[in-house]
Amino acid sequence: MTFNGTLEELQSLLEGLGCSGHWVHEGAFEMLVIEDGESNLRLNWWPGTGTLMLVGDPAQRGELEGRLKEALAARA
Repeated sequence: MTFNGTLEELQSLLEGLGCSGHWVHEGAFEMLVIEDGESNLRLNWWPGTGTLMLVGDPAQRGELEGRLKEALAARA
């Protein structure tokens, strides 16, 4: 997955999907630590390349990953 906008645009997109958490700057990438009380999901985003990577338990990741892909496709 890729996202070639700004951090603020990505934050807005994720808020629209109901993702809440806190952002951490990790050098070359930005990370959203999703705080839903149920999962250990993290979304990593490299602004330089636009690469998005959702990491965490695959069983918990699938639903959000699908909604994120749809939102990114609708934005294109």
